[in-house]
Amino acid sequence: MPTDSNPFVYSRPIAPDEIIDRDEETAKLLGWAVGGHYVRLYAPRKFGKTSLLGRVLRDAELEEGLVPIMVDLYGVLSVADITVRIERAYARELKGSIRARIDQFLQSTGLGLSLGAFGISAKLQLEPRVDPLPALHSLLDLPQRLGEGGGHRALIVFDEFQDIVKVGSMDALLRSHIQHQGDVASYIFSGSEPGMMRQLFEDKARPLYGSAAPMRLHSLGDEDIAEYVTTRFRATGREAGEGLNPLLQTAKGHPQRAIYLAHRLWEEVPRGEAATFESWQQAHATALAELEPEFDAHWRSFGTSEQKALRAVLAGAGSPLRTAVLRRLEVEKTTIHNAVQRLAATAEVELADRKYTIVDPLFAEWIDSLRVP
Repeated sequence: MPTDSNPFVYSRPIAPDEIIDRDEETAKLLGWAVGGHYVRLYAPRKFGKTSLLGRVLRDAELEEGLVPIMVDLYGVLSVADITVRIERAYARELKGSIRARIDQFLQSTGLGLSLGAFGISAKLQLEPRVDPLPALHSLLDLPQRLGEGGGHRALIVFDEFQDIVKVGSMDALLRSHIQHQGDVASYIFSGSEPGMMRQLFEDKARPLYGSAAPMRLHSLGDEDIAEYVTTRFRATGREAGEGLNPLLQTAKGHPQRAIYLAHRLWEEVPRGEAATFESWQQAHATALAELEPEFDAHWRSFGTSEQKALRAVLAGAGSPLRTAVLRRLEVEKTTIHNAVQRLAATAEVELADRKYTIVDPLFAEWIDSLRVP
């Protein structure tokens, strides 16, 4: 008898064919890549950027013959960190004769680079005083090597790109390489903090100013989420039933939260049955209880001004500067205005139709529960 397993995966990037919709975004990013454009993609965390980019890279390789390279820059703090991440990305993605040719080149540099087990990370561990910068220059030049003699165009994705600001002058170093690679490589710079991404690409004083077309990844439509949830419930012998509409209303188009809530709802419905409203209530309560430690830690990471600003967004129904709200929270208008701008820069809140909303709808519910009746 086949294992009855939950079809809603929420805790990691999902396979390209499991993504909810995003066909238009995939086609646009792929078109830009084939055309040799550089793109900066922004979305809040848990909006499915990495999953989407995995799909784009897959299609770029299968349909267009591009060499796909995904570099995860989350948490980098030094030139050494970035060097290791890029080397490991090429090691993970390159195959066959291309891999052999590039590995031969890297080893010939004498810089400790390799696509095998003993690359720059091993060299840095054995010889901590080694300067990783020459190795990084060689790695950033690899698209030129891939394209030699009319060879392969690369599609290189830098995920969580905003973290390079922690490494001094890294955007200048990167620009010095990519500005010469338009004929051999396309780049997608993906980030989850709009403030940092704007600083990197819209500040005229920064090296990457104006160098990448902007693209915002938006919330999902209810109809797309509904189709996705319904199909997977039915494929496992269940019906979403009365749980579907409150799930959509609660998720508010947030990709990861929609899948998470569907996961919890599925757990409440026996095979051969349909979800009831009581099933939904139990799933919703379980979800909030499970997320309590995460939300509590996140809430405590904010200063008092940011906490009051989040409360003001909710109490003011998207208008945090209402006089009655400010009076109730005992805070000045300027303080809330500045705090909201900081929260928007890190994608905790966003502005749409002249109203602010908290990006994570479940976190918003949790904050709302803190109010004294």
